[in-house]
Amino acid sequence: MRMPEKITSRFLKNLLIACALILSFATPTLATKLKPDDLAWIEICAEQRKKEGIRPSVLRKYCACMQEIVEDNQPFTVSELEHSYPPAHAMCHRKAGLR
Repeated sequence: MRMPEKITSRFLKNLLIACALILSFATPTLATKLKPDDLAWIEICAEQRKKEGIRPSVLRKYCACMQEIVEDNQPFTVSELEHSYPPAHAMCHRKAGLR
């Protein structure tokens, strides 16, 4: 049995609208927004490691991972964090694709 085109078209239109609404509400929770301080910390971290010859995109992944570990009220430098918490350093290396 074939459905009339008008019903099918209306169903698809409503389905598309429902999906758009769901995505518009889900997107803010899926994407975390970094504060300017966080972005600055990531840039400093990447700048400090630039001499290692690693691609900037990989460095930023590593530094963003390390930044997620630092709480807002902890004034760790990147090196201090790496030395004080080696498991985080190793985990972020793996996430960034470093060996």
